[in-house]
Amino acid sequence: MEERPKEEMKTERVLPVIPAHAFVFIASFCLMVIELVAGRIMAPYLGSSLYTWTSVIGVILMGITAGNWIGGVIAERGAKWKTVGAMFFLAAFAAVISYYTYQPLYWAMNSMMPPIEVASFLFAMAGFFPASFFLSMVTPMVITLRLSDLKKTGSTVGGIYAISAMASILGTFLTGYVLIALLSVRIIVLMVAAILMLTGILALADKSLVRGAPMLLFLALLYLGLLAPPFCKMETAYYCVRIHDIGSGGQGKALLLDHLVHSFSTPDPRFLAYDYESIYAVATEYVSRLKAEKPLDALFIGGGGYVMPRYIQANYKVGDLQVVEIDPGVTRASQVYLGFVPGGQIKNVNMDARLYMSRLPEDRKFDIIFGDAFNDYSIPFHLTTKEFADIVRKHLAPNGVYALNVIDSDRNGQVLGSFIDTLSQVFPHVEVAPLQSGWKDAGRNTFVIIASNEPVSRAEWHDSATVAFETRLSPPIITPQEQVEMLFSADETKDFLSTHHHVSLTDDYVPVDNLIAPVFRASF
Repeated sequence: MEERPKEEMKTERVLPVIPAHAFVFIASFCLMVIELVAGRIMAPYLGSSLYTWTSVIGVILMGITAGNWIGGVIAERGAKWKTVGAMFFLAAFAAVISYYTYQPLYWAMNSMMPPIEVASFLFAMAGFFPASFFLSMVTPMVITLRLSDLKKTGSTVGGIYAISAMASILGTFLTGYVLIALLSVRIIVLMVAAILMLTGILALADKSLVRGAPMLLFLALLYLGLLAPPFCKMETAYYCVRIHDIGSGGQGKALLLDHLVHSFSTPDPRFLAYDYESIYAVATEYVSRLKAEKPLDALFIGGGGYVMPRYIQANYKVGDLQVVEIDPGVTRASQVYLGFVPGGQIKNVNMDARLYMSRLPEDRKFDIIFGDAFNDYSIPFHLTTKEFADIVRKHLAPNGVYALNVIDSDRNGQVLGSFIDTLSQVFPHVEVAPLQSGWKDAGRNTFVIIASNEPVSRAEWHDSATVAFETRLSPPIITPQEQVEMLFSADETKDFLSTHHHVSLTDDYVPVDNLIAPVFRASF
């Protein structure tokens, strides 16, 4: 084989610095966009948890590692600039095809029923590994093709990696602060695919590609993806929001945040669909009776469908009802689809609950504080700690109660036990209300914890349940009164703590994702 002159090879290999750096910039930018939206893509199917984010980050790093290695090998064996273009071409196909794999992947995971760690890993591998692999091959190829002089190896490699880092930084901030707020995940994914395809065409400099069957297939996939109905009714900074009609005539609405139904709302504000909401209703009646029916001041940690604020407003004399909902998109969805009207006695604040409560005046007290920001897929860990409980107690009236719901099972018990342990270090009295009489054998169950400065009178609690069921709640009420008014005895609480592993939750040590993991796996 005839060897070409070195001067000819050098002219063919070296591309001006600006377009070369542009390839690296686009590859790194799009890779970071994919990584940030990957968690949002998985949330409606598998939830947003430690496991989903671990899978996303781990799989993307696997793609980067494999891509850098294979890309370096190919570069040393004679890669050309057209090879770089081919990587963009393949990455574009990987991105656009991935959009069509999300729902089939979820159905496959449901049919196989693997542990959540395995399910999230397989979902991430199929959805995000191919694109990250192909995009990561670009940088080592560009470095090799730009190395015309070994004396400039340091500046060449350093400059390219600096460009890559700058692109990743820009992709991070632009996606997190702008793109997700303005565009749906579907549009972002398809937009990235289109950018990668355009870059590939420019790098290949092959006009025949535009007329080829691969391009027609890509454009068809892109077009169909843009026309497909969105999976989410609304995408917010935190959730994929969906609304389902319930009941006859569709007057009732179900609010779904990511994977889970969060609230049921009907035109009748006295209708409470969830069992734990009925216990909240009993707790409200209990505090109201202690106050001799004077106006109630209540704080709600989490708004969701704004069901409890509306219920209390419809049933009681109220002074100040403050709802702290971190996601303004959820508030907007409740206004548009669930009939929530802000203002008046219900004051809405869109910010983190802990930050908001830490800024309240020292003398601002509430008769009842509701915690409704937890579920089995995502637990805001900073709202579970002793330090947060200290803040809650500081703003609780002397005869007030702090009511929060916790999901756990007797088989696991680590979450409930840890909450009881932690709250008992702050509040003199902690009660537990299970939602089923046979909760020990029921598997996953919701428990309501009532923390207070004064002991809860069992007789008064019974009378409060009777009043709530007979005069406050709107039928049909699924859960019987005797089940809602159940409270652990002191011996049951002591026995539960002695037979279940639990830890004290603090800002320094708060492994709630790990504590809930067995329940999470069992419910998948």
